[in-house]
Amino acid sequence: MNVLVESFALAGIENEGLALVNHIRESFGRFRTVWGIKHEPAAPAEKQLRWEFYFYDRKREHADLSIGRMRDLLAPHVNVAATEPFPLPWHMFSVEFSTEQLVAKTPAPLDVYVDMRSYKLDGESLRFENVYTFHHVQTEIDDILHRLRASLRYQDGHDRLVDLMPPHLVDCHKICVANKNATDALYFARVKTPALSRFLREHSWPESLRDFVADYEGEFDHLCWDVGVDFARIDRKAKTLKTGVYGSF
Repeated sequence: MNVLVESFALAGIENEGLALVNHIRESFGRFRTVWGIKHEPAAPAEKQLRWEFYFYDRKREHADLSIGRMRDLLAPHVNVAATEPFPLPWHMFSVEFSTEQLVAKTPAPLDVYVDMRSYKLDGESLRFENVYTFHHVQTEIDDILHRLRASLRYQDGHDRLVDLMPPHLVDCHKICVANKNATDALYFARVKTPALSRFLREHSWPESLRDFVADYEGEFDHLCWDVGVDFARIDRKAKTLKTGVYGSF
């Protein structure tokens, strides 16, 4: 959570971000929320960092988790503009927000995850977003490579596989391969803190956040992290456009 709060501070919204996190922890419970920090270096400076909070109930066993209840719970901090048009068979949903959406309360839609697909829920309108698959690295590496080689945004033999799947990230628990509208993505689950520190350096994350993780690498040594890479085909090359770091609180 310290890394998450540090990212809020970097964007100048530490008080607002911490108030949101504390509100969720007090009202919904601890360690029931997954957080993501998204970094897009080519975006305008005020839009380079975004955040996404994920809420899981794979077996739909928790009566206190619903889209409507979470929309109401977040309302003092984030204006979630999404209503189920009919009961959706989700196992997870998430809200992504920017600095503006947290400070000015401009509307934020939801992402709704059904089986191995996700949909954007904006008002009552659903729009298909992506399809994704999870694979164990040790036993399903061939499936991972098949999914990647089938991507229209990666050309085997032309693009360097190691650029998208470097060894320090492949040394993880699972890899997720996702196909989206404008990009494809790879997510690496449960990487160690030294790998996270290297990931932040290689993908040009803000210096203060890189230094924060590096300075406290020893204290974070017991933790695992998820990281993600969104890439597109630009000038006949697979190019990373956005990266993400994920944890929980």
